[in-house]
Amino acid sequence: MPSRRVDSPWQSWMVAAALVLGGLGCFAAGVAWVSRSLFQDIEQALRRDDVHRLALRTAEASPLATERLGAPLTSSFITLRSHDATDRRGGQVDFDLTVQGPKGRGVLEAQVFYTSETWTLRRLVLRPEGEDSVELPAGGSTPALPAD
Repeated sequence: MPSRRVDSPWQSWMVAAALVLGGLGCFAAGVAWVSRSLFQDIEQALRRDDVHRLALRTAEASPLATERLGAPLTSSFITLRSHDATDRRGGQVDFDLTVQGPKGRGVLEAQVFYTSETWTLRRLVLRPEGEDSVELPAGGSTPALPAD
């Protein structure tokens, strides 16, 4: 008669732990994927509606920014910091825009409010490399294009 293999309690616990950790890993990956997808949609809307250019042109119009970075400014990266939908028709987006001018580089911290019709720049802060942050005058808006 063949001998039966008896699993030790440790083996059972190790299998259970591996299953639980694998499930948690899959859940975390799913949450990260959904979050990235949402942020990617918002980033595309910021670029499509030229909201990043609104922040860039507002900074260029400020003597405080041109004194530190020069003009013209160019941008490279948009990094979303937060998105808060206040209701179905609008909300607020905070993002960072990496900028560079003839005199140096820095980051523009922008806060924009949006509705189905417009994006409005409410706050703009310049953080030049190696210098203190400077609050820039904010204002202006750009139309929101209909979703594709």
